[in-house]
Amino acid sequence: MNSPRHALRWAVCALVAATAVVVPSPTSPVASVQAAPGLGAGGEFFPLTPTRIYDSRPNEPAVNEPAPGPKAATPDQPTFDIPLLGQGGVPADGSRVLAVVVNITVTSPTASGWLNAFAAGSPPATATSIINFTKGQTVPNLAIVRPGTDGKLSIRLFSSAATGSADVIVDVFGWIATSANPDRGARLVPVTPGRIYDSRCNLCPGIGQGQSVELPIRGATVGAITVPNTADVVGVVLNVTGVNTEVGSADTFVAVVPDPVAAAPRTSNLNLSKGLVKPNLVIVPVNAADGKVRLFNNTGTTHLAVDVVGYLERRPDETRAGRIVPLSAPFRVFDTREAAFGNVELGPGQAEPWSFADFVASVNIGGVAVGNQMAVIGNLTSASLRRQYASQAASSYVSVFPDQLPTGQRPATSNLNMVENVPVPNLAVVKYGASSTAWVYNFNGYAHYLFDASAVVLAD
Repeated sequence: MNSPRHALRWAVCALVAATAVVVPSPTSPVASVQAAPGLGAGGEFFPLTPTRIYDSRPNEPAVNEPAPGPKAATPDQPTFDIPLLGQGGVPADGSRVLAVVVNITVTSPTASGWLNAFAAGSPPATATSIINFTKGQTVPNLAIVRPGTDGKLSIRLFSSAATGSADVIVDVFGWIATSANPDRGARLVPVTPGRIYDSRCNLCPGIGQGQSVELPIRGATVGAITVPNTADVVGVVLNVTGVNTEVGSADTFVAVVPDPVAAAPRTSNLNLSKGLVKPNLVIVPVNAADGKVRLFNNTGTTHLAVDVVGYLERRPDETRAGRIVPLSAPFRVFDTREAAFGNVELGPGQAEPWSFADFVASVNIGGVAVGNQMAVIGNLTSASLRRQYASQAASSYVSVFPDQLPTGQRPATSNLNMVENVPVPNLAVVKYGASSTAWVYNFNGYAHYLFDASAVVLAD
């Protein structure tokens, strides 16, 4: 194994200049972020019934824009704004809302490119992306975003084509509170990822057209832990992978929702072309009555694998643990293609550790360190995959986990599924192991990858 890569050493000063957004209310002293009293609901999560708040496609109901249509995606990186506050159950009062969790989908792009999203009026200082797409591809990704000027979100689209365009869809799944919010929410409990469902068993037919599968979350066993079977568990964080490669597969979408499914949901989490394997992170409420979520497949037959990476639990205490602190803008933590990080691909069947200790020490609010952290949330992207043997096309998966595994033991979960020449992004909750270290495993081929941090999860 490689020694831990010190991914943040060279970047600490840059991060200090673009640090986390304040958890306390605007009138609270900065120091209160380190003390238990006075945090209130700061950094707590409020799950919402999944709701579509924006869709630029002209044949779909327009939620926020009177004249929908494809949005420009060109070398000039044009932007457009959509409202976040007051949409889909998000409070209209900006003093209560620290950030919003949305699933953003790009569809029907006329050229390859990327999408980024940020608080209106506050573009990121460094180049980051939420979605990478190729011509004609439909790509979703979960994101934690901040409302900016007038409570709006800016969406930036790039492609190399002077007349490029793409449609954009935004679904909201919850929001994160400031300490000015009068109600208490839930904390994020990151776990070592564990697979709780996989439809690819012997003779299993997969999930058919219009069918849904119920998954118990409360009381579920995830590796060495059990999710508490109480009403205080109000949501779950899942990595859902669609394997749309079987006989009977078709272009489809998959939705993860809390309630029993009577008709096709209006929101989506995965968009799957026939023959495609694709993951996406999902943050969704559990059904209040039965503690379950439902997986719905719209068309054809597909397989799904589901990994639990965390759950959301109400806690009445004033401790720091589990509070989510979004950064003021996405920050590129590392890129294995860069000389500063060795420009070394991760080989087949190999795992390597990354030390986040410098990153943890550098996150601050107004020059005051936020202190202990148990996890980081950010966009993990497969930048390239090179085949091991010239005559055999490469496909692989990448897993991120907090602690080293015994020699020869492969992770039973995945964060990314990739093939050659197609960049694949996916939001990841990276739980730290000993000394703020996380491990990355690559199954096959030679992989370059990068990580853009968007939030941290506090520890006591």
